[in-house]
Amino acid sequence: MGAKKWAMVTLAAAGTLAACAVPNQGTAMPAVAVAAPPNTIVIQPPAVAAPPQTVYVAPPATQTVYPAPSVPVAQTVIAFYDAINRRDFLTAWNLGGQRLAKGGTFASWSSGYTTTSWAAVTVRSVSGNTVYVDLSARQTDGSLRTFSGSYTVSGGMITAANMKRLS
Repeated sequence: MGAKKWAMVTLAAAGTLAACAVPNQGTAMPAVAVAAPPNTIVIQPPAVAAPPQTVYVAPPATQTVYPAPSVPVAQTVIAFYDAINRRDFLTAWNLGGQRLAKGGTFASWSSGYTTTSWAAVTVRSVSGNTVYVDLSARQTDGSLRTFSGSYTVSGGMITAANMKRLS
């Protein structure tokens, strides 16, 4: 009777260690650690479960979520607000924030979102390269600002906005 060969696999993630003993059978697969994007919650699985899941922080659960339209110009506007909600202001800047800043700097434009907890955009319709939206922006003081209007998208970037504050 031959002796079984065992290997110890250790995976480091989010400052914790998980270890399990597995029989040394077949070809070993390398473990790859990937850093989670900012503003994510990493759920650590049990030692022998599937890899960690990433959960993005979203607006409160009481908000109705509608499926995103598959029209590319609408997707650009949705991606812009998704980046803002994730506090990834550089991505939002590159998706059109630089055009909306009207010559202002990245620092001054991004600091304009300091009092915004989250923003929810609803695409009402799309006509050509114009995306008509309703926007709700929850502020850090608990107040809600609402807007309605449109964004013009060209080449995967927001090039203009015509938004009116409603409340």
